[in-house]
Amino acid sequence: MGRFWVILVFSIVYMLGMLGITLVNLIPALKPLAGITPPVGMSATRDIFWAFMYLTALGSGGIKPCVSSFGGDQFKEDSPRERKWRSRFFNFFYAVINIGSLVATTVVVGVQESKGYGIGFGIPTIFFGVAIAAFIFGYKLYVRLPVEGSPFTRIWRVCAGAVAKRKMAAPASPTDLYEPPPDAKKNVQFKMPHTHHMQCLDKAAINTGDIYQVSLTEVEETKAFLGIVPLFMCICIYQMAYDPIFTLLPYPGNVMDRRMGSTEIPASSISFANTFGVLFTVAIYDFIVVPITQKMNRPISMTLRIGLGFVIQIMALVSAALIEMARYKLVQSKGLVAKFNAGGATADAMNPAYTEPMSIWWQFIPYFLTGMSEVFTNIGTMELFYTQVWQICIYAQQRGSLSVPG
Repeated sequence: MGRFWVILVFSIVYMLGMLGITLVNLIPALKPLAGITPPVGMSATRDIFWAFMYLTALGSGGIKPCVSSFGGDQFKEDSPRERKWRSRFFNFFYAVINIGSLVATTVVVGVQESKGYGIGFGIPTIFFGVAIAAFIFGYKLYVRLPVEGSPFTRIWRVCAGAVAKRKMAAPASPTDLYEPPPDAKKNVQFKMPHTHHMQCLDKAAINTGDIYQVSLTEVEETKAFLGIVPLFMCICIYQMAYDPIFTLLPYPGNVMDRRMGSTEIPASSISFANTFGVLFTVAIYDFIVVPITQKMNRPISMTLRIGLGFVIQIMALVSAALIEMARYKLVQSKGLVAKFNAGGATADAMNPAYTEPMSIWWQFIPYFLTGMSEVFTNIGTMELFYTQVWQICIYAQQRGSLSVPG
């Protein structure tokens, strides 16, 4: 289909899911209310709601693997000027995503709390529809690369060919390996130079003309993929350290002091600090750090950038742990546990009488540090996999590092 059509089709699927969730919360016959069963029954409402939720998940799974790589396709690889623009594109692509997150956690959540979930879901649904229309409007302006088939099919063929030809003698020179010229009728429309690592896979490109026949470029593509597997596993570990900030902090946030002046903010809204961390770090990195390191002729490598993100994320986890330790001590010293237990089975942790005298604004620190780490690790990974390896790595990276945080 090509990235453009995949993005468009799954955007429509995502849009239908969001529209359905909005209608579930607007139509009186379906709308669930506290302590009141909807006319169609709670079971029917729940089933319809989750059907549309799975539809949004399906749409998201189709969009995220393609969006950033489609943006990267718009820049010419053979132009130093456009390669520099592409590097900035990845930075600001991630920044714009986080601006949307900022609006969602500050504006949309507030509307949702005051006006209801129907209006809260309706706002992003409308804007997503506008985004689809804008995407279609720019159809003629986009660079659309030809479809090259699934890279994992090529990996399987290389591995099968290497096993089938394992007893054959490897040619003396890599130039004797099968390497047809790029052809529009072939799946692979690019070339990769021969490398000397994982030479056991080179035998898959021995020219035998059988069903296991693959090209040297397909072999090198497989080597590139296998070479990034360790880095991919490291990124998985990073995501394991990333997710607790967003999944665990809202729970203690609900019972902390959430006052902001005369108003009380939702616990989930404090995550806007993450977006501030991303925007702040993108600006500092792109406009200050990069120019300085380039003038010193010591640019930051992509692997160093990824590693810095790991270090900052560790700092975020440590800060969150210290905040929780301080909160536990405060709860015990104020006798809130005994007070809550005295309330019996009817005690509600959300009751203001049990509010902990610790400000939720302390959580700003781990959220902000997590945003900083994203700029170094997530964007660094995105750019590394796009620029340092070929099509297989682009596909694998989008399936991995983008889908996990999404």
